[in-house]
Amino acid sequence: MDRFFSHLKQPFTSMWISLGFVCGSIATVFYFQTLEFILITISILIASAYFKPFSNVLLGFICAIFAILVHFTLFYSFELPAQGEKYAYSVKLVVEDVVSANAPQYIKAKIIKLDEQDYAYFTAPSAMLSVDSAQILEVGATFSAHAHLKNFRSTKNFTVFDNQLYAFTQKIFFKGKVLNKNLIITDTKRNQHVIAYRHYIKHIFKESKLNWLYYTLLTGDKSLMNFEQKLTMQTLGLSHLLAISGLHISLVFGFAFFVTRSLVSHARIRIKQTINLATCYSLMGFIAAFVYVYLSDFIVSATRALIMLGCYLLLYYLAKQSLRWRSILYALVLVLMINPFNVLNPGLYFSFLAVVIIFIVITKVPFKGASVIAKIGMLCAIQGALFIGLLPLSLYFFNGVSLAGLVLNLIAIPLLAFIIMPLLLVVAILSSIIDMSLIVSLFDPVLYFLYQQLMAIPPGWRWFNVGTITLDIVMFSYVTMLLLYLVKFKWLACIPLSVLLVDSYFTSKSDWQVNIFDVGHGLMVLLEKDNNALIYDFGPSYFNRFSRTRSILLPYIKANNLNVATAILSHQDNDHAGGVKHFIEAGFESTLSAFHPNGIPSLCKTMTMDFYGLKIQTFSSITFNNNNDDSCVVKISSAQHSVLFTGDISKQREHALIAAGYNLASNVLISPHHGSGTSSSSEFIAAVNPKVVVHSSAYKGQWHFPNDEVVARFNKIGAAQYITGQQGQIRIKFYSTNLHVETARERESYWFIKD
Repeated sequence: MDRFFSHLKQPFTSMWISLGFVCGSIATVFYFQTLEFILITISILIASAYFKPFSNVLLGFICAIFAILVHFTLFYSFELPAQGEKYAYSVKLVVEDVVSANAPQYIKAKIIKLDEQDYAYFTAPSAMLSVDSAQILEVGATFSAHAHLKNFRSTKNFTVFDNQLYAFTQKIFFKGKVLNKNLIITDTKRNQHVIAYRHYIKHIFKESKLNWLYYTLLTGDKSLMNFEQKLTMQTLGLSHLLAISGLHISLVFGFAFFVTRSLVSHARIRIKQTINLATCYSLMGFIAAFVYVYLSDFIVSATRALIMLGCYLLLYYLAKQSLRWRSILYALVLVLMINPFNVLNPGLYFSFLAVVIIFIVITKVPFKGASVIAKIGMLCAIQGALFIGLLPLSLYFFNGVSLAGLVLNLIAIPLLAFIIMPLLLVVAILSSIIDMSLIVSLFDPVLYFLYQQLMAIPPGWRWFNVGTITLDIVMFSYVTMLLLYLVKFKWLACIPLSVLLVDSYFTSKSDWQVNIFDVGHGLMVLLEKDNNALIYDFGPSYFNRFSRTRSILLPYIKANNLNVATAILSHQDNDHAGGVKHFIEAGFESTLSAFHPNGIPSLCKTMTMDFYGLKIQTFSSITFNNNNDDSCVVKISSAQHSVLFTGDISKQREHALIAAGYNLASNVLISPHHGSGTSSSSEFIAAVNPKVVVHSSAYKGQWHFPNDEVVARFNKIGAAQYITGQQGQIRIKFYSTNLHVETARERESYWFIKD
């Protein structure tokens, strides 16, 4: 142990190894089994052969690879026994979260027993399950049942939330349904302290208007917040105040530190001079922070902040100096040693980069002995530096930035730090002894008034949406910042910007593109031309709760900063029209008027229109008296290319279109009825003669689309075929002389997620 701590006085060895471990973790998680990983590894090997410090980097790099592979084997590589052969498995479950209490209930549960295999709670895999039972499940409930399970596999689309990647980070490997109607709950004691604490906090603030705010700040649980409240806090740039992170941990630490110091000084206790009182105060502060994190159920952001605090305190008292940079690096290494897949969590980058920025500002601007005005100026400098430093990350992960947050945080952070959090902590502690409802009734109206003022800020002033930016822009932005900060010749910062401009100039851009989203069994298409969008169908909606329009279409429109000009609904079946009401609720009702002047229940209007240089043509339909054959058939054409949208038409409607003499020939065809055997006749295929065919169908769906015979008929003409359920979102880019097809699962794949 002494030899280990001796390295603290020789920073280069320990820091080089730590740097290698961090680089190895990032490279292995994102690039393992790729050419990029081989090139990175070879580069470090060559560098270590010529530069001695790089041998330590290589050591850390190798340790990272080993740690990730061991971690993956122990915690992330679970397989269902006899997969494909068994419908029901015997399981023992512990409820981790109740996603929806409405029938059928939807829960996240730990599988602590699967058939004959037992798992420790810490290592057990999780599953998302629907439960059709009259019994209301709560967090911590344990029961045995039979469940239909399959590997967790979600839809995959560009630039929207990746459910499958998120599920992996949460160790959710299966999904399915509990088959038992009556459940025998045998144990509800797991996490009982956390559950009891949450009930206690709910009870204290149940009569207050901002009970959701106080509950979230004290527990880290956002279950009391509705969608509008979450969106409001995000657009105001204040959502980071609700996630238990470094700010909250430091506040709890400081609260306990100064309360302990005050009690000791007023108690007039005789203490030996050999005892370092600052160490005792810090220990009490760390214990308080640990309890706070424990009661938050060790959520990732809180645990990460606690580790950073522990590393800083340890190095401070061992080395008798702050050692800020080493404390950050060692904390990062420790976080990655606990779980290397934390590099997939955007919060990791925000939290550590924020601390780095604060340390840089603190070292440049003296705080001790400064006047009040100077301290206010320093807080403004910190906020400005955080805004600029975190801007590329915010644009990359959230496609925009809160303009109001730049100013609001100057008020909100001190208000939270010096008034709200200390007050909430005092109320939470003393409520177990005396009734604090009077105190709550005094400050709650004041804070609620302030919240109403925030709500009055116009949406245009809250959030500035810039659309999607690439990772290259983020990386080059930070290289530019580093050059401006570290290099004497500031003009060198122009180099990365110049590279970006040259790359942008020589990168060819498509004239227009069509996106066929991965929505399971259903259809949802978005055409883009000059930043304008045309929507064709809206995907399915389930249980009036889960809508593909809300989870995929609307986020995609926002992320890419698109102007929705026109929308068309093919027909009324749920797998095509399930999300149309959510599309209308989002304020896009007027976009449906061109093709549905009499409302969406009516057939689409037969017409031809210009869409920013593209020709949009809908074909007339006699009334077949069934939704499928009355689908709106649309052809979109440019001078060189064309796409045919067909809804769910059958061979009957196909023959009618051919008999009417319409020019159906198109480069790209969205296959009728998801590739059903009732559609795509040989005559229709010959009339369209597509080069690319897209089947919008679910992965291993119950109807087994596309039909094998249909696939064979398209193969016969040499058409390239794509299936959204297998390859994710299909993006077809049209250039002046050719077209290019991209698939989401090919572009955004990971070695640790097997599709």
